[in-house]
Amino acid sequence: METFPGLRENRGPMVVWICGIAVLSAVAGYALQGWRSRGALVMVLLVGVVVALRLYTIAPALHCWSYDSVGRHDGAYHCVNRWE
Repeated sequence: METFPGLRENRGPMVVWICGIAVLSAVAGYALQGWRSRGALVMVLLVGVVVALRLYTIAPALHCWSYDSVGRHDGAYHCVNRWE
């Protein structure tokens, strides 16, 4: 979102769903591997850190959940429906 000003497709909801699937997959993998596996625990923690950073990045634009486009101008995010 921060790379250039202007309108972009709102992919925030998709990012949230993908992050949720990643966390659930990591936790399921850890549960299947066993609670004593240090490697699995490290991977779950790494996935958790990456997901937290991604959600921190996308959080300011999440108020545009139901819009199809998001624009950035002067540090603020604006929600726009281009197809109406």
